[in-house]
Amino acid sequence: MSDKRYVVDDHLLLRILLDDEPQALRPDGGRVFTTGLWYHRLCRSIGDRSVVGVFSRALGRVDTLVAAAAIEAVTRLPDSIDLVSLRQLAWPMARLVDDGVRLNLMSLEALAAAEHLQAELCLAAADENPPLLAAARTRATTVRLLP
Repeated sequence: MSDKRYVVDDHLLLRILLDDEPQALRPDGGRVFTTGLWYHRLCRSIGDRSVVGVFSRALGRVDTLVAAAAIEAVTRLPDSIDLVSLRQLAWPMARLVDDGVRLNLMSLEALAAAEHLQAELCLAAADENPPLLAAARTRATTVRLLP
C-alpha cells in the first residue's frame, strides 16, 4: 500500500462504501480520508426523508433492501476510512481564513484537511465546487474531479 493520501467528498465516500469506488481514485491503493462535515452531509442526506438531494433521490429509486444496505454502510464507517477531526483542523482552518481564503465552512474544512494531511483533494464531478477548486489551485493543493 502506498503512503499517498486522498481526501474525498461525500459523493465519492458513498461510492467507496457501496463498493463502487472509481478506479481512477487511488490507483496506488493509498489511504482515504474524509471530513466531518462531508460525512455529516452524507449521513443527513440518506437518513432524513425531508432532505432532498442527490443521495436521497437516488436511494428513493432503489429497492428497500438496497437503500437499507446503503444506510448501514454509511452509519458504520469502516476503519479503512479515516475521519479527520476538527481537533486537528480548527487551527489550520483559522490560518486559511487569516491568509485570505474565503470559503464556506465545509469547503474550508476540506481544504484544511488536504493541506494538513498533505493529501490530494478528490471531488465528484457531479458536485463541482468552483470556489474550492480555485482556492486549492491557488494554494498549490492537488485537486481532482472524478466522474
